[in-house]
Amino acid sequence: TNLMSATMGVPLPCVSTKLALYSLCTFLILFATTIPSIHGFAYAPNFITKIIEQSTGVTPVGLLDVSGKSDADTDADEPSSDNADTTPATALTGPITTRFPPEPNGYLHLGHAKAVSFNFAVARAFAGGDGRCHMRLDDTNPSKEDDEYVQSILEDVRWIQQGLEPFVDENEAPKSGEDAGPWFGNVRKTSDYFQLIYDEAVYLIKSGEAFVDELSAEEMREYRGTLTEPGKESPYRNRSVEENLELF
Repeated sequence: TNLMSATMGVPLPCVSTKLALYSLCTFLILFATTIPSIHGFAYAPNFITKIIEQSTGVTPVGLLDVSGKSDADTDADEPSSDNADTTPATALTGPITTRFPPEPNGYLHLGHAKAVSFNFAVARAFAGGDGRCHMRLDDTNPSKEDDEYVQSILEDVRWIQQGLEPFVDENEAPKSGEDAGPWFGNVRKTSDYFQLIYDEAVYLIKSGEAFVDELSAEEMREYRGTLTEPGKESPYRNRSVEENLELF
């Protein structure tokens, strides 16, 4: 799931951005020294951590206790059996994975700093579920993207996470160059999966689940309906599979 993805803002001078990020991170670190924290940052349970816990049966560590209950009250609420299993019957399995997926069309801003800190912290909170955080660049619009932004984003993420425990993939060789950073594995890019995305689109067309639509943007707004009026089918919806594949 894409836990805290934010759109890129207007490019700011790198030095000014770093100073702003430094001020924010300094405040957070000073604030966090007075309360329980995960590697220097304090987080309260929220709908994301609750969904993960309920879906996997893995209890997060290091989160703030916002229940207002004392330790005695908490102990009284716990099941009497020491062997009680809180794992749901249909628990999801596999590594608990978060990601930071910016589009490299500008420099990071303060909202991105929060997203970086949050996604890495949630993954660390679920270390018991093999928690990990991926660095993924959503490079799907080459006309607005530049390698300068790619390198700036990676540098800023490394800087925000400096001094914190990195995620290590023990099955891979040590990372170097662009891939070196606190994230799990190498830097991932959407463009690395273009062929897979294309193949999936072809599969959907062949199975009758997708078609090539030629409505204009204005016509699409008209056809999709409103809150009070139902939409209507596109006139291109019933094209044959063969015609859709040829157009696609």
